[in-house]
Amino acid sequence: MKSSALYFPTLDGLRFFAFFLVLVHHLPASDNALLHAFQLQGWVGVHIFLFLSAYLLTAILRAELQVSGRISIKHFYIRRALRIWPLYFVFCIGLFALTFIPRPFPHETGDWFRLGGQLLFVDNIITGLQGFGTIPFTFHLWTISLEEQFYLFLPLMLAGFLADSKRLLYGLLAIWLLFLAARTGMVLNQAQHPMIATSLFSADSLLLGTLLGALRPVPPASLVVRFGLAAGGLAALFSGLLLPLPLAWVLGMHQVYIYTIVACGAAALTIAALHEPLLGFLASRPLRYLGKISYGLYVYHFIGIEIGRRVALKMGGGWWIQAAAALLASILLSALSYALFERHFLKLKRKFETVHSRPV
Repeated sequence: MKSSALYFPTLDGLRFFAFFLVLVHHLPASDNALLHAFQLQGWVGVHIFLFLSAYLLTAILRAELQVSGRISIKHFYIRRALRIWPLYFVFCIGLFALTFIPRPFPHETGDWFRLGGQLLFVDNIITGLQGFGTIPFTFHLWTISLEEQFYLFLPLMLAGFLADSKRLLYGLLAIWLLFLAARTGMVLNQAQHPMIATSLFSADSLLLGTLLGALRPVPPASLVVRFGLAAGGLAALFSGLLLPLPLAWVLGMHQVYIYTIVACGAAALTIAALHEPLLGFLASRPLRYLGKISYGLYVYHFIGIEIGRRVALKMGGGWWIQAAAALLASILLSALSYALFERHFLKLKRKFETVHSRPV
């Protein structure tokens, strides 16, 4: 069988940018009003992650179809499991054990329920209904459940529609309209945060990433267009700063369309990063490495924030000391995790690749 490769170095830098936004969002509120306003918009980093994930996975499946004439659904699921599951399961079970096992019995039933939700990839649904979880440092991992739900169906959909771009476009458009209708219904029924944010119906970024990964649009030739995409993408991502919109978690009709705006922003910024030479710094060696370990950065960053808090207390420092320490701790934990644990599964994952992506 022929083999191929598909790797976009600048998107590694964009992954780190997405993580940085999430980290800043989860740090304690800054006393600086402008910085705090920026922090409040950091949630969009999750949707950049979602867009990039769907874009890259779909582009790989498209290349696999071109190389081999078919999509191996089984191999897709194996690759996904080898990339996500080992660290995710060890982290969730490990934190549960360290936190709750030493406690005198009986354990709270809800603790086991939340762990079960994480292991069965329905934690986003439970979070939407009951609020963020009780297992420390895992509150953000509902996003893994959301992604796994989407990727359960992605290869099945692409296997049938990828060769026919018109059918794929209409299919994704129908799903997007369903998402809009569901969000409208939740708003009208006074759904409280985080029900909308954690539901699969907020994942417009996954839909748009799938579409662009399948179509791979022609690179814009004009420098003005490429810069316009970059500027427009950032403006859409941070529309909450530029427009008089309520915060994304405040109940209102803006929750119907804000996820579409953010998805379009992620798409525009990604296209600019892929094709604008002046954004080539995103492919610099340090940013490529940080993008390579970005999954670990995302998983570990709440532990990094706690380490940063303790460092700041010990040093008598303020927000900036905590932020710097949290970033450095997250990088160190993720680098060790990648080198000592994750990369072994990634080497195994390559055996199931028709199209190779980032070098391990």
